[in-house]
Amino acid sequence: MLRRSVLALICAAACAQAEPTLTLDGVTALPRLSDSFGGLSAIEMSDGGAEALVLSDRGALFHLLLDRTGDTVEVVSATPDDRTAQLGDTEGMAVDTQGRLFISLEGPAGIFAEGADGTFERLKDHADFAGMVTNRALEALAVSADGTLVTMPEATATSATPFPVYQYQDGIWTKGPEIPREGSFLITGADFGPDGLLYVLERAVSFRGFASRIRRFDLTAPDLSEMTLLTTDAGTYGNLEGLSVWQDDTGTTNLSLVADDNFNIFQSSQIVEFTLTE
Repeated sequence: MLRRSVLALICAAACAQAEPTLTLDGVTALPRLSDSFGGLSAIEMSDGGAEALVLSDRGALFHLLLDRTGDTVEVVSATPDDRTAQLGDTEGMAVDTQGRLFISLEGPAGIFAEGADGTFERLKDHADFAGMVTNRALEALAVSADGTLVTMPEATATSATPFPVYQYQDGIWTKGPEIPREGSFLITGADFGPDGLLYVLERAVSFRGFASRIRRFDLTAPDLSEMTLLTTDAGTYGNLEGLSVWQDDTGTTNLSLVADDNFNIFQSSQIVEFTLTE
């Protein structure tokens, strides 16, 4: 009996250590750098966390240079980029391994891909896109290591209807799998991690502010291997809408989230960052 108890304790300890955890690294407030700097809905980190590309929901792109040498992250510079200025209601953003930029629109729903000359061309739509609610359409966009685009709408028809996952590869759209819709959370962002798993950022709104949740999925698994990594209380952070999962120079996986201030003086733009421990 004693031997079994010891083995059970060892197993429990090992299982506990195997649970992935997110540790808050810090919150960086972003000042209003220009009239068009705000409404940030997507973020992509690069160069080991030294640079960030952020996208406004009004089509404005900014390249941020970040200084991580101190106790807090400092924004050294913000350079505007007008490539996406004419696209409209831009919400999701993804960058593939070749550096090609993709943008999703919340309304009317659609995906744009960057060409070799820096201009954007609209990809053919999935048949479902035309019927999506304009202000609740393609909020999240991610691209896998093999170049497959994945997009999801912010909301579904009812609170019991799961979120459809649309995948685009070699000019063909496929629909599926479906991500369970749980509680009042709606999808705001997504990214593939270096582990090949899909990380999904969600938001719930109440009179106390914004609550956030991050779930992780294996799109190749029959049960999706769903795992909740983070659920915050309302008001903990701002209106988190964008997510980037990246590795630093030590190989540590980090999650950077960006908050949309809605161009409202009572809200703030911010980058919230976590370290992932498996």
